[in-house]
Amino acid sequence: MPHTLAALALAVPLLATAASAQTLFGTGCAGASGVTPTLTVSGVVESGATWTLEVTAPGGLGLGYLLIGLSNTSASALGGLSLPLDLGVLFSDPLWSGCSLNVDPSYAIQPFAFDPTQNGGAVAFTFPGFDAGTVHMQAITIDADFVARIAGVSQGVAVRRTALAGMVMVPAASFQMGSSAASGAPYFGPIGPVHTVDISYPFWIGRYEVTQAEYQLVMGTNPSLNLGPDRPVEGLAWQTARDYCAALTVIETLGGAVPPGYEYRLPTEAEWEYACRAGTTTEYNIGTQLLCADARISGTYHPAPPLTPCGHPPGTVDVGGYAPNAWGLFEMHGNVW
Repeated sequence: MPHTLAALALAVPLLATAASAQTLFGTGCAGASGVTPTLTVSGVVESGATWTLEVTAPGGLGLGYLLIGLSNTSASALGGLSLPLDLGVLFSDPLWSGCSLNVDPSYAIQPFAFDPTQNGGAVAFTFPGFDAGTVHMQAITIDADFVARIAGVSQGVAVRRTALAGMVMVPAASFQMGSSAASGAPYFGPIGPVHTVDISYPFWIGRYEVTQAEYQLVMGTNPSLNLGPDRPVEGLAWQTARDYCAALTVIETLGGAVPPGYEYRLPTEAEWEYACRAGTTTEYNIGTQLLCADARISGTYHPAPPLTPCGHPPGTVDVGGYAPNAWGLFEMHGNVW
């Protein structure tokens, strides 16, 4: 029986580094006491997902200021504090070597302290995900003995949001896969036993089933029986679905929409169930029953068998026609077999 293509997921070999979409700018340099801080970004910079910046400032006690510049004011959720020191005073220090700050003039400031005996000279900032633009960051460290003297300036880091059109980022976590329900209507298993599965990395999956228009644009054909440009593509063999993923990877990588090292692929069975459940533990992601109004299904066994026909016309419907699950994914129940 041919498998159908319902969703796409991004492969993960380079997820931790490429997903933060960071670039470096300027040069780091040492001032009075030779302490040049470094910046490291970790996490996926995506709307609704937190990401972390670590400032490392080796040697001695000290204070510092993280300068955060926003190239798009819609990303202003990062906030900031007023700078308590006059930058002009700091840069007038004769011991200062004079490397430049390259942060956007509309920067915000986050003060920090580093102490090798307490935190190893490393300070971490956690930020919320943002929706647009690029965040530019540099760190200034202040000499502990000469509070008005710069100890060093880091190389700048520019972080842009990783945005994949039409896709939802699914977080890493453990979940209970399978079901303890007895085989038989309405569960025609085998679907058990319940067991713990670790999803050890975040991945992206399509918000909607892949439409016939999307498939035809890449492959030039449409194998679907239930025709409609916004209906899901169906009737695909597993290898044909993989061929589509490979072709889409080439097109979007060349166009810059997908970072190098990423690829589109079919989700694994565990990834699919995890995304479908969206944090729920019931038989369906909306509860213990699936009724005719909840999904494009031919009939329902709820509230109790026998099968009650739904009376829908045969065939699929346009994607997005029913309510999404808790993670914003549509038609994870129904529509395509």
